[in-house]
Amino acid sequence: MIRVLLCCLLLPGLAQAQSRLDADTRAILQEGLIETANGFIAPGYSAWADAAAGLTSSLQAFCAGIGPVEAAEDSFAESFLAWQRMAVIQVGPIKEGKGPMRVQLWPDPKGFSRRAVRAAVRAADPALLDPGALQGRSVALVNLTALEGLVYGPLSPQTYACDLAVAIAAYQAGLAHDLAQSWQPGAPFRVAFDTAAAGNGRYASVDALIRELLSGAVVYTDRLRKFKLQRPLGAEAGAARPERSEARPSGLGLASIAVGFATLRDLYELPYGFFDVTPDVGGSMEFFILGETAGSIAASLSFATQSLEEILLEDGEMAAELRRFAELTLLHETYLKTGLLASLGLTAGFTSADGD
Repeated sequence: MIRVLLCCLLLPGLAQAQSRLDADTRAILQEGLIETANGFIAPGYSAWADAAAGLTSSLQAFCAGIGPVEAAEDSFAESFLAWQRMAVIQVGPIKEGKGPMRVQLWPDPKGFSRRAVRAAVRAADPALLDPGALQGRSVALVNLTALEGLVYGPLSPQTYACDLAVAIAAYQAGLAHDLAQSWQPGAPFRVAFDTAAAGNGRYASVDALIRELLSGAVVYTDRLRKFKLQRPLGAEAGAARPERSEARPSGLGLASIAVGFATLRDLYELPYGFFDVTPDVGGSMEFFILGETAGSIAASLSFATQSLEEILLEDGEMAAELRRFAELTLLHETYLKTGLLASLGLTAGFTSADGD
């Protein structure tokens, strides 16, 4: 029995039998996935890699005493928000090792990142600053939450803490670069992604790839609702807790939420991308309304004059509006978890968001 299962996973001819989609449908959806990789995923990863490299350079200049801290802060914001966009893609190499926690460990209610940074600064081990020395270290030390605490510490040039910030930024830049390369046409993972419809060693069928893509998007919307919005807002007026909000040191919490909604719009509405082609094979067109609504929310948040912390402290009309936005994300979760799959004739699979 085990041999039969292995053959089904590894042999394209047998893998095709596992698909519940006909050949024309598989081909159309595969083309949509390839266009999503070309038009959304690969450019997004490249933008994040460029921003992470820029952050490293800005911090190096500041720590050497030849650059302003404002440049480092601006670069941090660019890198941080570029990651918020790409976090919707939980497919491929990003899932290896400790997964997305390598990039951002949040929520961090126990303060693991803060404690890891304090311990490292207190020990002041020069070997930790060597190129590549952070590889294999605890995600609590190498992620953006740890780096944010340093950059907005405040940070002083020519100190161990400053050099540690450079080392963490360099780790992030290397990670982003490697992930961006893995999505370039011809890279091993990208070949597996582009040929899922024929079946390969990684994806037995395009069905499996679609489920993986949608599962990651479900986790993304679930995180947007539960952690970025409901966790600090609470269920009703008077229940807001600013200390539970994301990116407090940098003040990027509201921008992160706006990017989350804009990301959903852009992913849904990419011309000839995966979602755009699903109606051609009987898929639900619900994504279009969801995308337009998400775009409107992102636009409204971009015009906000208060920071997320100020909104939470006031806990007034804008906080109530954010609570309504949180509820709207449930529509995305339903569509991504069951609605689209059912309309394509596929059964929904379990995602990590289901166990919360």
